[in-house]
Amino acid sequence: MPFVPAYRSFAPGRINLIGEHTDYQGGFVFPAAINLGIEALAAPAEVTTVTSGDLYSVFEANSVTAADVEPWARYVAGMAIELRAWGHLPNLEIHLNSNLPMGAGLSSSAALEMAIGALWRLAAGFEFSNAELALAGQRAENLHVGMACGIMDQTASAFGVKGHALAIDTLEPGSPVAVPLPPDLALVACDTLVKHTHASSGYNERRAQVESAARKLGVNLLREVTHLDESVLEPLEAARARHVVGENLRVGLFKTALETSDRAAMGALMRASHISLRDDFQASCPELDAMAEVAWTRPECIGARMTGGGFGGACVALVERAQTEAFVAAMARGYTERTGRTGALLVVEAGDGVQASFVEKFE
Repeated sequence: MPFVPAYRSFAPGRINLIGEHTDYQGGFVFPAAINLGIEALAAPAEVTTVTSGDLYSVFEANSVTAADVEPWARYVAGMAIELRAWGHLPNLEIHLNSNLPMGAGLSSSAALEMAIGALWRLAAGFEFSNAELALAGQRAENLHVGMACGIMDQTASAFGVKGHALAIDTLEPGSPVAVPLPPDLALVACDTLVKHTHASSGYNERRAQVESAARKLGVNLLREVTHLDESVLEPLEAARARHVVGENLRVGLFKTALETSDRAAMGALMRASHISLRDDFQASCPELDAMAEVAWTRPECIGARMTGGGFGGACVALVERAQTEAFVAAMARGYTERTGRTGALLVVEAGDGVQASFVEKFE
């Protein structure tokens, strides 16, 4: 019997301009949803099935546990587990399509969680906010995937505004402030094509280190720190905390620079963020450093830094829109010359957040 979808959702990935590894310490972040993401099509079914390319998973939505499904499907099953708090879930036949590169630091995981969550919210007739949807996505990833992420990615995917970045206080993620991006600047994702798997990388280790630092400093979250007393910390804890405290300050300064069109300050702050992530947080890698360093030499580039959790993935570059083609060509050459590798340069736009509707009503 042919698949005839009744529901459709789309959730975007995100690119983070500045504010990395701060969200799980109650800090400040400045991402933008992008015009690439994950589409989910669904129809009522006797049992839930999820198809994505050659991947296929089957489970009962109201009784599944993460252990019942393959690792890739735990993002979907995890959303089912969390959404059951609102009531009985209808089983769905779900088909996934994506134009978002996996492992590039553009948050394909949060896009999947938001697309699935919005789809089930519609199909079940649940009434809860996008803030609650984002929190459900974070819980799904923390509890059922094993990734100790913060709330930034899900919030950006849920609340994105076309042409804007989002200034987010992660203690109040349901109230992001949309800040217009200059129309003469383009966003370029400079993908190293070095793939990472956060749950098995240093991400969880870094989170444990900053949590230990917060305890020793006598605060619940590092966002509370105004003067960092490194003498009470182990050297690695001090370095990790130094990044988080400094990065929170940089986010506020970057927002002001963007609002006042101070492009020199924007570039300096993005560069300082990357250097801090490289040296203090040690979340970069040689390929990410090479990509950022090539971007810093380009006259078309306002600023560049690694984006996402790190250990591979992409840099984000703010580029003069009229010179984007020249920048992309120069970056491709420069990255290969420095690393011997081929990267991928993606010009993206700041886009709207998650959408879901009945197929016949979806626009």
